[in-house]
Amino acid sequence: MLLRRQFLTYLAQTSEIPQGFDMGRAEGNYLFDMQGRAYLDLSSGFGVSNLGHSVPEVLDAIASQSREYLHTNVYGEHLQKVQIQLAERLADLLPAGLDAFYFLSSGSEVVDAAIKLARLATGRAEIAVCRNAYHGSTLGAESLRSDENHKAPFLPLLPGVRFLSFGDPCELDRIGPQTAAVFSEVVQAEAGVRTAESTWWKDLRKRCDQTGSLLVLDEIQTGMGRTGKLFAFMHGESVPDILLAGKALGAGMPLSAMITSQALFRQLFRTLPLAHLTTFGGHPVSCAAGLAGLNVLLRDDLMENARKMGERLASGISNPQVRELRHCGLFMAAELGNAQKTMRWIAELFKGHMLAESFLFDPGSLRIAPPLTIRDVEVDRVVHLLNHLELRDPL
Repeated sequence: MLLRRQFLTYLAQTSEIPQGFDMGRAEGNYLFDMQGRAYLDLSSGFGVSNLGHSVPEVLDAIASQSREYLHTNVYGEHLQKVQIQLAERLADLLPAGLDAFYFLSSGSEVVDAAIKLARLATGRAEIAVCRNAYHGSTLGAESLRSDENHKAPFLPLLPGVRFLSFGDPCELDRIGPQTAAVFSEVVQAEAGVRTAESTWWKDLRKRCDQTGSLLVLDEIQTGMGRTGKLFAFMHGESVPDILLAGKALGAGMPLSAMITSQALFRQLFRTLPLAHLTTFGGHPVSCAAGLAGLNVLLRDDLMENARKMGERLASGISNPQVRELRHCGLFMAAELGNAQKTMRWIAELFKGHMLAESFLFDPGSLRIAPPLTIRDVEVDRVVHLLNHLELRDPL
């Protein structure tokens, strides 16, 4: 009780009713409370812990890099081997033209950096973005949010932001010669795991090419294997001009990246030196963790496991109260219809020693996004519990 009182007294809570899980330690696919009780992690820290927790190779890399050096100078000034190694490893796995990396610390930071790059490279000010997308909470990223009620207290935000409906081909003409960039998630995460038809992606890419607008794909939450590919666009969607990565990129450490071509980067830093600065971006310890995590992801074939376990989960859930299941790999939304029911299900999962969440823009759906290391026996436990939750609807 003392720890909880101290938590409420000294730390900022982001919601009126914080979850307040009493963290003890974390290992594998489980979080342990202070009493040592194990809870299956079904949210992966909102996409950070794709590899699970306390991964030995990641911890060893953190310890090894910490003994060599920590912070030395603002990013991009010192030649640091571990940053180069991570960039080179990622470049080998990405399509041509996505081979220049600017490492930062958070998703919101790379969104802001991409806005600046797009404006500088094109000489235009307008940004087009999809409704119900979440790109972060800094003022720049907040400007890309379509929720007017949420934005109202922070006005004025960035001018020249134009909204279009995700997946709607009839609205692509809203992208014009004044548009610097189009920002989109490949899978709309906080909208409840929403996808678009492949034809829309092709038409979007074509429209960007016609208007000279840059296509910026935000894969901060879906990257690093979550959907069964390293990045979701690699399922066959359009290749972006700028790719944004974060969350799981650092394998538990704060790390994000704006990934593009050398030609575009020259527009940012050679046209305007010091155009975007970051002190802790590309921190060597975070890069070391990210490189070790990437190697584990590939070595253990976790992307294939994400695909298989996602299918096992989706095919197993049969509770009639689930109105719709939407999933890409191990990123799933179980639509229940209203926020009250979702909260009840989350509470029941907690009683069953499982930790789950909902979605920012889709509170009527249950978020299921466990570490990519989840095993079939654990998936079957989740399925069994979900299928036996309240079979009648009291609302």
